[in-house]
Amino acid sequence: MKKVILIYTSMTGNTEILVEEVVKGIKQINVDVTVKEAFDSLPTDLLDYDGFLIGTYTWEGGEIPDEFMDFFEELDHVKLLGKKAAVFGSGDSYYGSTFGAAIGLFSEKIEELGVELLLPNLVIDMFPEQSELNQCQEYGRKFADLILREQ
Repeated sequence: MKKVILIYTSMTGNTEILVEEVVKGIKQINVDVTVKEAFDSLPTDLLDYDGFLIGTYTWEGGEIPDEFMDFFEELDHVKLLGKKAAVFGSGDSYYGSTFGAAIGLFSEKIEELGVELLLPNLVIDMFPEQSELNQCQEYGRKFADLILREQ
């Protein structure tokens, strides 16, 4: 069975809600999923899986959250070439040009390390509505389906 890991952080609970929905979608495709919080994770954890997802919020000013900063910086020391991934999370459109910026920073970083992003970034504004929860489930389903197709 193919297996993926989802590593996330959530301050207000919004990203955690998104994580729950993405996981539901992954499980619908019969892919094994491990979920870990950023504080309990190391970039080397990614090596044991067929793919990985990063779920994060954006800290004020467009920054990577403190909970993810060590993980983010340590990514440079792990050989992720050829890995498959996707990045999603929550943001606050109040911050304008930095809305969801941490999600973009993560995807740029992992692409620089040779990771293939299987899906475009998904950014949800604040607390998700039902249509956005459905979108998150679909995101998980699509990711799992693409992982299953990988040889």
